[in-house]
Amino acid sequence: MKDKEFRKIAIVGLGLIGGSLAWALKKSGRIGNVTGIDSDGDSIDFAVSEKIIDEGYTGLREGISDAGIIVIATNVGQIVKTAKAIIPLAGKGAVITDVGSVKGRIVRGVEKVLPAHLRFVGGHPIAGTENSGVRSGDPGLFKGKRFVVTPTSKTDPKAVRKVASLWKTAGAEIHEMDPEAHDRIFGFVSHLPHIVAYSLVDTILSAPDAETLLDFAGGGLRDFTRVAASSPGMWADIFTENRENTLKSIKKFKKSLEKLEAVIENKDSESLKKLLSRSSRARREFSK
Repeated sequence: MKDKEFRKIAIVGLGLIGGSLAWALKKSGRIGNVTGIDSDGDSIDFAVSEKIIDEGYTGLREGISDAGIIVIATNVGQIVKTAKAIIPLAGKGAVITDVGSVKGRIVRGVEKVLPAHLRFVGGHPIAGTENSGVRSGDPGLFKGKRFVVTPTSKTDPKAVRKVASLWKTAGAEIHEMDPEAHDRIFGFVSHLPHIVAYSLVDTILSAPDAETLLDFAGGGLRDFTRVAASSPGMWADIFTENRENTLKSIKKFKKSLEKLEAVIENKDSESLKKLLSRSSRARREFSK
């Protein structure tokens, strides 16, 4: 039986996350209608033909007018702008939510313009790959992964429960977090690793014999820099939107790198082993 709460879900942006969410919801059998909205007509055609969505549109008006929940799955730099465009088109009582990996600016920005007859819940699925686009979609992408909801004092608890239920349907585990705390945490555990991966590739490319170096790249470099193949546009938006926390994490990383540089330069083998052992133990622990 279809869950009446989920009579129709509209997803704006059929990239990897939006497409995977649509597919997971469609396969669950609990959604009356999964509608996709994307400016790329080819993505819409592909999603319909592969039964990832029930119907799709390249414009907002037709797709969201009667949707109970509207998920904004665009790049973070477009989320507030997209929410503003959705507001005059959404039906009374509709819940607007998002999947952005930056929350503070987005949540506060939408709350400033949200009318009383609509609800907004900030959200962030902790899942993804270096690939992009609906053709890279995976209906199992969120299974067993965390989804963070970031309510504020202005957020309707019923709307939070609806969004949580939607993501549970997609297989995710729900965690709640303050928007600003979210951005501080993910500035370190998500945004910094991407910065480092992009920077490492750039370092190698700046060498005069870069092509030769890359010819001999082994599994370590490939594994470490995998995320540097991610969408540049998406990550440029993320670094900009979470600028303060990204810069703080970069400064911390610089200090750590300088510490390693100093002990290597001083041929301080014992201190080097201690530093490496501390990191090695920590890495093994969070792999369990």
